[in-house]
Amino acid sequence: MSRKRWTDSEREYLALNYAQKSREELAEHFGVSVHSIAYQLQRIGITKVDRWNERRDQYLRDHLLVLTNKQLAKRLKTTPMAINNRLIKLGLRRNFRWTPEAEQFLIENYLQKSDRDMADDLLTTPDSVSKKLRRMGLKRPPRTRKKRR
Repeated sequence: MSRKRWTDSEREYLALNYAQKSREELAEHFGVSVHSIAYQLQRIGITKVDRWNERRDQYLRDHLLVLTNKQLAKRLKTTPMAINNRLIKLGLRRNFRWTPEAEQFLIENYLQKSDRDMADDLLTTPDSVSKKLRRMGLKRPPRTRKKRR
């Protein structure tokens, strides 16, 4: 793949449109990689737009205990990792308490559902579910694989 030579007018277009279009859209427009777009933005002195504002932060605070990071990410049009990083920056945590009902839910569902699915249902993390299953002595039977012929 040959290296793209950027013109001043292309850099100007990039500077005018980086806030409205995603890096993927810009990469497609110019026929280059997302990394190339990021490099050009850095080269012309444009840093990443901080999309977090007080309204979005308040939404996180209001919905932290009722929605998972995946659900929050979908509603705020970002990634679960971005949600997690923002929660850490804001000092927000979910303090999940294992209730008898939650433990019963695990007992009834651990053979049919994955740790991730149960975590989504309980609004906790898959790691928390996994640790609780171990503490409760609940083990799934080993998976058997079919032999290839």
